[in-house]
Amino acid sequence: MISRNEMDRPKPEARKMSWEEYSNLCRLLAKTVAENFNPEVVVGIAEGGVIAGATITSLLHLDFYPIKFSRRVNDQVVRKRPKLLVPPTAHLEGKRVLLVDDASISGDTMRAALRHIQQLSPQAVATAVLVRRGAYAPDYSATYSKKDVNFPWIEPLPNN
Repeated sequence: MISRNEMDRPKPEARKMSWEEYSNLCRLLAKTVAENFNPEVVVGIAEGGVIAGATITSLLHLDFYPIKFSRRVNDQVVRKRPKLLVPPTAHLEGKRVLLVDDASISGDTMRAALRHIQQLSPQAVATAVLVRRGAYAPDYSATYSKKDVNFPWIEPLPNN
C-alpha cells in the first residue's frame, strides 16, 4: 500500500511546475473554456482540482463547489476505484458545469465525478484539467506531459 504522505511527496524524476507556470496554465484554460463552453459554475475535484478549480473560478467570476473522491482509508490506498466522500451540490441542476481536476491519467475519478454530477440534471458538463498525462482525454486541457508533474502546492515550504 502507498501512504498519502508518499503520494503527496514531490517525485525527483517528475517535472516541476512553478507557480508562474500554474498561473499561466489556469489563465489559458479559463480563456479557452470561456470562449468555447461558457460555464455557469465550476466543480473542483479535491485535492488538486479544488486548487485549480478555485483559480479558474476566480478568473471567470463564477460560483465554485468541491467534490471529493478517494481510494484511501487512514492514508493508505485500499480501493481500486475512487469512492465518493464529498458529493456534488444540488445547485448544479440546469447549469452549465465545468468539472476541473489538476491532472488526468486513467480518467477514473473524472468519470466517477461526471456520473454523480449528471444525476443532478445539469444543462451541460465539460471536463478540464491543467495537465493531461494519460489516455483519458478531457474536453479541455492546458498541456500534456508524459512525465509526472510536481504541482507547486506539493513542494515543501521553505525553511525560515
